Amino acid sequence: MKILSISGTLVGSKTSLLTKKLSEDLQHKIQNAEMEFLDLRDVQLEFCAGKPIDQYNEDTQKVIGKIAEADAYIIGTTILHGSMPGVLKNLFELVPVEHFADKCVLFAATGGNSLHYLAIESSVKPVANYLKMFVLPEYIFATSSDFNEKNELTDQVQQEMNGILEKYAMYISKLMK
Repeated sequence: MKILSISGTLVGSKTSLLTKKLSEDLQHKIQNAEMEFLDLRDVQLEFCAGKPIDQYNEDTQKVIGKIAEADAYIIGTTILHGSMPGVLKNLFELVPVEHFADKCVLFAATGGNSLHYLAIESSVKPVANYLKMFVLPEYIFATSSDFNEKNELTDQVQQEMNGILEKYAMYISKLMK
């Protein structure tokens, strides 16, 4: 089983930290899973232009290939102006629907204030539903106050993550049978 974790923002470090931590913690719950972490800050994605995949640059083709090969996802996003950042929306536009279809996804988000969690419901989940992903009904949301001075997640967020990851591991295991 391949699980791809994607940090879907170019802004800040907290989304990447949160997504990577979720990936590491899930690895302990699903021992036989092959985990991969992808930070969109580390690749040069082209803008979606509706052309065949083989006409995009090498990074774009590799990212699309990783998504196609994955069995499940953890997708982290920063919430900017009440929605996901353009780089993540662009990624969703680049990848053919059949690569995401029928695969389970757990969303994690960071935002500037506690009300930004609403963007997961209003803008992120509808895109995932369009892409025919199985969307875990729960998600992780964190603000700056959920990180300590060493940029580590607080115990409260860790406990919340643990409970959600238990459920996610169960869902993935059932879907993969």
